[in-house]
Amino acid sequence: MVTFTEHLRARGDDELVALLLQRPDLAAPSPSTLSSLAARASSRTSLERALATVDASVLQALEALVALTDGGGSARRDDVAAAVGAQRAPRDRLDRALDRAHELALVWTDEDGVHPAPGLAELLGPYPAGLAPATATQEPPVDLGVLDDAPAAARSVLDALTWGPPVGIGPPAGSPAAAAVDWLLERRLLVPGDARHVVLPRAVALALRGGRTHRAPATPPEPAPTGVAHAEALVAAESAAAAERFVRLVALLVRTWEQTPAPVLRSGGLGGRELRRVAATLEVEDSEAAFVVELAAAAGLIAEDEEESPAFAPTLAVDEWLNDDLPSRWATLARAWATTVRTPWMVGGRDERGGVRAALDPELSRPWAPRVRHAVLTALAEVPPGTVLRTEAVLELLRWRTPRSVPPEAAVAATLHEAGMLGVLGAGALSPAGRALLEEVDRSAHALPTDAEPGITPEAALATALPEPVSDLLLQGDLTGIVPGRPTPELAALLERSGVIESRGAALTVRFTPESIRAALDVGGTADDLLAGLAAHARGGIPQPLEYMIRDAGRRHGQLRAGYAASYLRADDPALLAGLVDNPALAELGLMRLAPTVLGSVASPRELLAVLREHGLAPLAEGPGGQVLHPEPQVRRVRNVRRNAPHKIGAAPSRRPDTLTSQERAGLVAQLVPTLREAEREGSDAASGEERRREPALANPVSALSVLREAAAQGREVWLEMVGPHGVHQRRRVRPVHVEGGRVRVRDEARDAELTVAVHRIASATPV
Repeated sequence: MVTFTEHLRARGDDELVALLLQRPDLAAPSPSTLSSLAARASSRTSLERALATVDASVLQALEALVALTDGGGSARRDDVAAAVGAQRAPRDRLDRALDRAHELALVWTDEDGVHPAPGLAELLGPYPAGLAPATATQEPPVDLGVLDDAPAAARSVLDALTWGPPVGIGPPAGSPAAAAVDWLLERRLLVPGDARHVVLPRAVALALRGGRTHRAPATPPEPAPTGVAHAEALVAAESAAAAERFVRLVALLVRTWEQTPAPVLRSGGLGGRELRRVAATLEVEDSEAAFVVELAAAAGLIAEDEEESPAFAPTLAVDEWLNDDLPSRWATLARAWATTVRTPWMVGGRDERGGVRAALDPELSRPWAPRVRHAVLTALAEVPPGTVLRTEAVLELLRWRTPRSVPPEAAVAATLHEAGMLGVLGAGALSPAGRALLEEVDRSAHALPTDAEPGITPEAALATALPEPVSDLLLQGDLTGIVPGRPTPELAALLERSGVIESRGAALTVRFTPESIRAALDVGGTADDLLAGLAAHARGGIPQPLEYMIRDAGRRHGQLRAGYAASYLRADDPALLAGLVDNPALAELGLMRLAPTVLGSVASPRELLAVLREHGLAPLAEGPGGQVLHPEPQVRRVRNVRRNAPHKIGAAPSRRPDTLTSQERAGLVAQLVPTLREAEREGSDAASGEERRREPALANPVSALSVLREAAAQGREVWLEMVGPHGVHQRRRVRPVHVEGGRVRVRDEARDAELTVAVHRIASATPV
């Protein structure tokens, strides 16, 4: 019989590459040999990750296989099909499920049949498919005919245990149920588990089930969960409107924080007061403001400035982002949302210590967040376009797709809400831009041929849904203006700086006020420039009231002037100040005449004194009351930096394997397989002949576990080398019985004894 390790060795290079790509944890870090690859593939952690990706049909087939083999041996495909009831239904789904399990190395096949991978039985629990383990008490044939004379409660007890779990709590003595249980125990239809429990034997359960391990074959939700259906044009339009709105909110956040950065809490993150201030500025709820802040940070548009008093401020990437067109800006945010590990929906909740979670809190990262978003979008993509799915319907689909890793309901609901705010959904259904985003994520996660069709980009999908921008402005005599559609970037910028936006939607309404006009003049330009800009877009000219208001504001604007002066220089005699303003040697001081006896300077008082003294003058410093001051010399200290300080987070980290592109990952895996083949050949040559018989075949505890699991599944004996508490090595010929939880239970036939060995005491394991 072929072992699991021998099966992996027999796989072709293309099959091994496909396995490593579908189970990336097997390739990082790189295994040294194919034996170590087999050990890793049968480890609990790796098997759990693989099972988290399979659908309900694959999981059902694995449960049936483990139940039929009781964790070891093999079963024919026909037996598995009969166990799940696939003989009465089409076999295609079961065959595809077993093929998928074979691709993932969860099973392997030889001439005896299909074998479960070592360690798989432990992972599926003590009662796979709700069946108790096989024992010697189940050897006699089961006669269900005795149930014809059974007490009334006996059948109810069996019905409760038939489809699992097979363990029940014994009823109180003297009750009708207790009499029924005693009747079943006498006829071996139940067996005692411990003092309080009874167990339904496997043979009895299978007889009651008609030889089946499952009630019916696992099938996808049929018909697919349906909700409200919208026209695709409506979905695209609503998605475009939401995308435009969200991009505008992020731009407004950036413009706000570039003027007044938000301080960082001592514990990290954005304070609740600052978040409420952002929400008021954006005119949104606190939860949406948190989403805007988190996504702007995930897209690299804001970050901590690392000053002595740190604050959140825009990054250098903001300028390029603001200059992009709307589809490109949205695509940057959408890609960040699809891949970020941040969980904005947790902002405002309570952490384990009872504290309120803040936006941008470093502890709000969850590695599983991108997988949840991908799973939700994939579920939405599987229903007809325009279909709206509620949270319960999405969860129903996810329970079929990945029954071992169904996300929490709160995470699914939050993902749907965020996708709607961002424009990935439109009117509750997956939009064309969202579908393009999902396809792009799928392409990046799987290696595709270089000549594969690239597909439509999220930018192009959104651009198709956006209405054509208009540059027409309808100005009215009541100092308002209407843009009949989406304004062009030039018109939108003009209205943002010179008016107050009153409403957005199919049309944009703006009101001009004296304050908004003054704000437009404050940022540069004159009244004539503003009138010319409005006239270039105004259909029908500028109404007289608006023109009068703009010209009146222009006349008043700038009558008062403000400047900057960090210090001053005064003298009782104006002659002492003569020539200082025009002296080229003093140009660095930025001197300006404020009065005949007073000069202003942009330099600090200390710098002003030093430069004047260098040029032969003898000034003194004075206080607010005119008193003479004698400042002490300025000294400087630096912080002591430890040589072996830990690496600072965010300072040029090394590239992680999960950040590689699909092509890079595929290339590395393709290079790894020949290396494993060569290492396996070298190991075989070095361990040949007498040396191979004398030396342990494996010295790695992880690899030893793989050998022990295979031996337990096949009933084989191994040479087990153990290290005792005092460091003494002991070598015994044993038969592994069970491997679980860091311990191995083995039976020594020569001594007729069983012992349990901790994994860390195992030096090697060699098949006999």
